[in-house]
Amino acid sequence: MTDILKQDLQDSVLELTINREDAGNALSNEVICLLNDSLMQHKDRSDLKCVLIRGSGEKFFVAGGDLKELSSVREDKETEAMALNGRAMLDQIRYFPVPVIANINGYALGGGAELAMACDYRIACESSKFGFIHSTLGITTAWGGIIDLIETIGSSRALSILIEGKIFKAKDAQKAGIINEVEKTHEALGSRINEIKKMYQSRSIQVIRGIKAVNVKQKQMIHEQLKEAELDSFKKTWMSDEHWKKVEALLSK
Repeated sequence: MTDILKQDLQDSVLELTINREDAGNALSNEVICLLNDSLMQHKDRSDLKCVLIRGSGEKFFVAGGDLKELSSVREDKETEAMALNGRAMLDQIRYFPVPVIANINGYALGGGAELAMACDYRIACESSKFGFIHSTLGITTAWGGIIDLIETIGSSRALSILIEGKIFKAKDAQKAGIINEVEKTHEALGSRINEIKKMYQSRSIQVIRGIKAVNVKQKQMIHEQLKEAELDSFKKTWMSDEHWKKVEALLSK
């Protein structure tokens, strides 16, 4: 495991930290690959009860996909491969045999919002921000984010949030039903995370995995029904002139 993804397994809890603070903990191809490999490596551990994912530092959870890296993806086959690669990693989270918790310590934007939504539970520091900002870049979600959002808050609210592309304060995201818990400070967030870890450690592994297995079946049903429609919309918007004008304007800054 390289330094850009740190992993710590203690007392049946696996903690994964994306360590690219200088790049907003953005999801580069390498980070996606490492997350996928780590989850694959640990999913069959009989002693594992919970996974926690966070970004390094106190400013970013995950600021999104790595735009500088993704700006070279322009053709249909490349675009589809990129979307499927990211979705495969988030599916590892969605369908993981034990609960995965997003420890949102900072900005969760774009692909970072999709990663957080793929998790079973989201807990955030009050100073963090959350945004499905895809529409401001002229694209739709690529990795199942629209499906997770519909499942979590309903189609009407999801439609409005995705089209508007607004960045929410943590408390407002909680009111919208996106984030489950908000703690006032990073210290309070750390304390609450420790409480959650202890709760999971005290529960039967058979109970945890049995409950999650039913949850997984429900997620698989909705994703199987909608994932092709999401992919088709993403490819069309990703390759549009409007999208590339917005990306070029952003990168020029």
